[in-house]
Amino acid sequence: MSTTERPRFVSADVRAEIADFLALDSELLDDRRFWDWGTLLTEDFRYQVPTPRTPDTPFKPHWDDRVMFIDESKWSLETQWFRRLDEDIYEMSWGENPPVRFRHVVSNIRAEQTDDPNRYRVRSNVVLIATRQSDPPKYLSGQRTDTIDRVDGRLYLSHRWVVLDQVLLDYPQMRIVL
Repeated sequence: MSTTERPRFVSADVRAEIADFLALDSELLDDRRFWDWGTLLTEDFRYQVPTPRTPDTPFKPHWDDRVMFIDESKWSLETQWFRRLDEDIYEMSWGENPPVRFRHVVSNIRAEQTDDPNRYRVRSNVVLIATRQSDPPKYLSGQRTDTIDRVDGRLYLSHRWVVLDQVLLDYPQMRIVL
């Protein structure tokens, strides 16, 4: 989109539906209900976080999309990330014990209609707060760009792209969904 072109924002009703969908997305992740969260995803879902960087000029992006910090699919999330949290192998998941408590804060939701009437481009700001035991909380922030599809009247997340604000990451665990 050029700097003079205005976005095609969705109606207030659709925006409210998308905001509720994103709130459910955050709730399921915060409550560690990963398998339920997976039902919100399309089969070809992709989750990408490009490597953050600090350019010499403010006119260049502050990420490098040639190298992904995180690049996952629905399949890899379910079989490699979430499987380690199943009850039968949880005792061996040392990075999860004691568990980190997460809280997603999502704001500034901007939902645009794409050329496909059943697809929305949704930008939002996200802060992920992580706390383990009595340690001080850690914060990670960024801007999300989600592609949300409407299939048979229901919303599904088909792509999540997150540009982190921090270049140096001090976080208790990096298997995170922002």
